[in-house]
Amino acid sequence: MKTNSDYFAFCKSTYTRTWNEAYLIECQVKNSQSAKLAAQRKAIDTTLVESLLHYADIVSEDEIWKNIALVHKLNVANLSDFHISEAEQASVLERCLSAHQSWIKSSGHSFERYIASIDNDELQNNEIRFILQSDLTKMIKEGSLTNTSDDIRGLNSWGKDFDLYAIQAIHGDIHVFGCIQSKTSIRDRVGRDVNFSKNAMEGLFWSVAVTLDGSFLNMDEFKHMVNGGGSYPVNGWHGMYAMAGISESNGRIYKVNDTLDLFVTHAVRAAKQFIADRRMLTPSWSAEGQTAL
Repeated sequence: MKTNSDYFAFCKSTYTRTWNEAYLIECQVKNSQSAKLAAQRKAIDTTLVESLLHYADIVSEDEIWKNIALVHKLNVANLSDFHISEAEQASVLERCLSAHQSWIKSSGHSFERYIASIDNDELQNNEIRFILQSDLTKMIKEGSLTNTSDDIRGLNSWGKDFDLYAIQAIHGDIHVFGCIQSKTSIRDRVGRDVNFSKNAMEGLFWSVAVTLDGSFLNMDEFKHMVNGGGSYPVNGWHGMYAMAGISESNGRIYKVNDTLDLFVTHAVRAAKQFIADRRMLTPSWSAEGQTAL
């Protein structure tokens, strides 16, 4: 009788057998790397189908995917090259993946704190600060913001769609005027984040993103996503600021230094627009055309 404990062995056996067979065939017409990729696709497809046929009644689809993912990663990592016994490989791999995810999370939070810590003369003179999402939540609960009730509802509903917010104090009254997405590298999330940004722009907030690694912005798809063009009829952000990965600015994509001086200048212009006539802070608004404010 089949049991859950049998499934991982079945999964590994099916994947490995299929991969080996497919690799030998693909090597006859492709180079080694291309053959490996083709074999991986065949192994994943076959293992999924065989798993559903033989184990769907006792193993959930979620568990099936988790096991196939683990077997796939073990195959790619090939930990036997490092003299790690087969019995220990799954545990070692999970620890490595956990460490990698921990770094991604920790580095992302560190970058958010880096932006929030910016406090130069230009910001001080305009009483502007960048605050973390957790700080915004606290200010809303305390009733510290003078934004409209519609603004507060929007900010509450967006939850963690944004990592930081731009606030300004005028005669002691504090309001949010900008929503900021901050990632060390946001290529994998940018397709989701652009929708959040559009929501903020439609709500007449300054909506921008800051990334440490903007290499993906050299690709046409992402240039169009930011600036508009191609399959994107409108711009996705008021601005996208990259500290590395691009050689120069391009439309709403801005090359910035490690002190984010241009980002700060644009924040000041957006704050002035928010106060002077917020109705103009539409998606088409550009900080580059606001020097007269």
